[in-house]
Amino acid sequence: MKQTLTAAALLAACSAFAGDVYMGAGLPGIQLGYAQPLSDSFTLRADFSTLGRLHRTRSDNNLDYDTKLKVDRLGLFADWFFTGNWRAVGGLTLNRARADLRGSGNGSTITIGNTTYVAGPGEGFDVDVKFPRAMPYLGLGYGHKGQAVKGWKMAFDAGLAFGKPRVSGTVRGALLSQAVSQADIDRELADIRDDANKLKGIPQLSLSVSYRF
Repeated sequence: MKQTLTAAALLAACSAFAGDVYMGAGLPGIQLGYAQPLSDSFTLRADFSTLGRLHRTRSDNNLDYDTKLKVDRLGLFADWFFTGNWRAVGGLTLNRARADLRGSGNGSTITIGNTTYVAGPGEGFDVDVKFPRAMPYLGLGYGHKGQAVKGWKMAFDAGLAFGKPRVSGTVRGALLSQAVSQADIDRELADIRDDANKLKGIPQLSLSVSYRF
């Protein structure tokens, strides 16, 4: 009986504040979500963001990297409105965020670590950069506060999902697999890992429009 009354009270509280559907853009991509105010001070939100599939190229130490990047994120958030429409945000993001780098040599040679090797056709060095599946999120935002006014609204979010990416790599090709030392592989991965660790996580900087029913 007590659990039934608690559930009924929670349902009544939610129904007193209309929820809103929102769409946004920015980092980490195109966004679609739903916000449900629980009171004047608290709102629960869930949204899905995607950066799609991006293709980039970069060069480093006589290595040409062909990079494929994808970032898909499901975010679960709790908003606390500390003044007006401004809110502090905490939550959890569930991510599928990674970069696949396919490295090939400039010509007939390839430099891995501190050593230049002769590379056969189609041979190279491949690297995977992958963020954790689950990451805590902290941020600040504006909008989505529980109000009786229906219609269109604007919202803004800035924050960071915290987590260091994991970097791994393998040599591609029979000739390179026999010639490349593990020490050079470790040096090459350390350079990429240093760049990746500067990110500290997946940032959010987005602007959205919402409609409250």
